[in-house]
Amino acid sequence: MPDPVPSEQQVKQIIAEVWSRAPRDRDLSWQEIDSDFPLYTADDGAASLGLESLDIVEIGMELEEAFDVVLPTELEPAELRTVRHVVGLLERLLEEQREGA
Repeated sequence: MPDPVPSEQQVKQIIAEVWSRAPRDRDLSWQEIDSDFPLYTADDGAASLGLESLDIVEIGMELEEAFDVVLPTELEPAELRTVRHVVGLLERLLEEQREGA
């Protein structure tokens, strides 16, 4: 049964698993992912983990399965900007799901 309370560690593990599926310059463990570091490059070109749009789609599918939640089809990019943003989104969606049940 999925864990109803998402943790930063769980989200980081999912990100690291998706990261490892694509050819990359180096391996990445979940412990190396900073909770506030941007996951993908924004228009301003600031430093990031370097995830691509396909990675984000895969991460979204993994999150849905892991936490038994449905992510909105139209997500604002800022909602998935960092691990903390992802955890906040999951918590909000799970709360809405519980209230709607």
